[in-house]
Amino acid sequence: MEVRTKALVTVLLVGAFVGVYSLQASNPNLFKGELIKRDATPAASSTAVQLPDLTADLVIVAPAEKGGDISAKVTISNKGPGNIDGKKPFKYSVYINKTEVFSNTDSYSTMTAGDSFSFTYPISKAVYQYADSGTAKVVVDTDNAIAEGDENNNSKEVSYNLTK
Repeated sequence: MEVRTKALVTVLLVGAFVGVYSLQASNPNLFKGELIKRDATPAASSTAVQLPDLTADLVIVAPAEKGGDISAKVTISNKGPGNIDGKKPFKYSVYINKTEVFSNTDSYSTMTAGDSFSFTYPISKAVYQYADSGTAKVVVDTDNAIAEGDENNNSKEVSYNLTK
């Protein structure tokens, strides 16, 4: 190889080395798969994810007349700091003496922290043939579809007695 060719190759190699070194010095993550320089502490890692907390409340409403149907007044609340965005459906159910009498999947509701909704469901004694005393229960998020701050408060059980 001629002297000029050797000199040219040497200058090109030294130039390439200096160029790569200067790129690496100004952006140490460049050769780790990242093309832009990032902050050492991203904002996402400095804030904790706030989760919702679904709770259920249940009141049994006695019939107006002896032998009539009871009703379950259910309130579902979001007691957590996080929101439910309505993109993930969640199921809730009502039971009388361990028999499911009502179930619904809520696939559209958004609930911000502190929101709640209520409904009253009449439970036909002719259909479910429940005793004059027993237990009623409501369970919200029965399939654990919603990530919550507290998964242990999703149900409420109460006793009822129609003979009093």
